[in-house]
Amino acid sequence: MGGGDERSEVSVVGPGTRIEGTVVAAGSLRVEGEVKGKITAEREVTLSPQGRVEANIQAGSIVLAGQVKGNLAAKGDVSLPADSRLDGHIRAHNVDVGGIVRGNIVGRGRVALGPRARVEGDVTSTTLAIAQGAVFIGSSNMDEETPK
Repeated sequence: MGGGDERSEVSVVGPGTRIEGTVVAAGSLRVEGEVKGKITAEREVTLSPQGRVEANIQAGSIVLAGQVKGNLAAKGDVSLPADSRLDGHIRAHNVDVGGIVRGNIVGRGRVALGPRARVEGDVTSTTLAIAQGAVFIGSSNMDEETPK
């Protein structure tokens, strides 16, 4: 009944907006401002290059182009393009790192470090790909049965 599928809705924290507390999105969430606290979204959380987050993020998938202090947990994939920075741990299916991660990464599938990536922490995954130019300071545990 009614208009649209609420899971396809995108909530936006606009530029200049600052939220302290818990943010819950039934669909996707795009952060262009600042959030301090906790973020939960059924679908995707996207952080713009200008976005700043001090929060743990739990979502279907996560794309971070800004700076985050907190842990990331995704049922699907996590992507950190070049110029992104995360101080925290990642737990997801596949993880693509192009920026800086200071924390451990657990990928149930593939973890890929791009040519400008810098990871300071341990990586656990079934597959680890490290591009020429990437910096990886930590240990790698590759197992067919990566913990969930």
